[in-house]
Amino acid sequence: MSPASVLDDAATYERHDPQSMRGRFASLPKQARSAWADGQRWELPRSFHTPRRVVVAGVGGSAIGGDLVATLAATATATPVQMLRGYDAPAADPDTLLVASSFSGNTEETLAAFQEAAGGPGMCLAITTGGRLAALARARGAPLFEYRWDGPPRTAFGYGVFPLLAILERLGAIAVDHAQLERGFQALVDGAARWGPAVPEASNLAKQLARRLYGRIPLVVGADHLDVAARRWSAQLNENAKQWAFHGALPEMNHNLVAGFGFPPAAPSLLCVLVLDSLAAHHRVRLRVGLTAELLAEAGIQHHVQLVPGATVLESLLSACYLGDWVSLYIAMLNGSDPTPTPALDWLKRTLSQRE
Repeated sequence: MSPASVLDDAATYERHDPQSMRGRFASLPKQARSAWADGQRWELPRSFHTPRRVVVAGVGGSAIGGDLVATLAATATATPVQMLRGYDAPAADPDTLLVASSFSGNTEETLAAFQEAAGGPGMCLAITTGGRLAALARARGAPLFEYRWDGPPRTAFGYGVFPLLAILERLGAIAVDHAQLERGFQALVDGAARWGPAVPEASNLAKQLARRLYGRIPLVVGADHLDVAARRWSAQLNENAKQWAFHGALPEMNHNLVAGFGFPPAAPSLLCVLVLDSLAAHHRVRLRVGLTAELLAEAGIQHHVQLVPGATVLESLLSACYLGDWVSLYIAMLNGSDPTPTPALDWLKRTLSQRE
């Protein structure tokens, strides 16, 4: 089989994706709509009121929802939303809402933050499939949004984003443009149709980008609001493709990273910089995209600027994240690695649970 045909051969996926990560990615459009509907139906606690501050505690795949909602809140008139990727809950008052998001319900950082916050003056909410977080929420009498999903945490993207967004909208913490939301859902449907395994590489952007990044260390840079998507890309490449990958952001990297393109001399042979651009980005950031590409070219570093589909912040964020999911799957296939198991993560969790 020629290398060019690997990503178009069904046998590749049968061999390297036995637990069907591809199937879970393909189901995201349906999952997203279901998750939004579940968040709309969930019974709001009578003790809750509109928060003046929202803190989302979560790490890894369970944090992406908070990242995305925080970005949406920052681009609209909304209650500020901040992420907490650690053990210690911030100081709170009665107008603070802490949302603990843990897919398994057993993430020790999130559990620690929730337990601390649940004893304070603020409002607390747990979003999980069960585990110790669900048990703790019940024991503390804290509201619990519990859902079911068969797959790794990183494949529950819809449940990471949309229940949180729906609940915050219903609390009056963020205004959701439902027409834009519908376009976001449609962007996922379009992505599944354009980027799935059945679409040949010749007309499949995700496969083409995977081919471009294959064999290199990707640095994925998000322009403006797409810094969230860049973070998602690097994590998906780490976990699914089992390879080194990093993320950056514009304009931030124009104030530091561009000064470091010179060394080590081997960098150009190792790196590929992928810049995610968006029509919804600030016009000055979009100017910086082009100038950054010029600096990369001058340094001899392989790079590519990819304009992400979508005219709005939400639509482009969903498109960018979903595109990255598919790219990570295809690089996993090129690497000959199963995208589902993450033995290093499992070992760390198991070992940490045995130590104080």
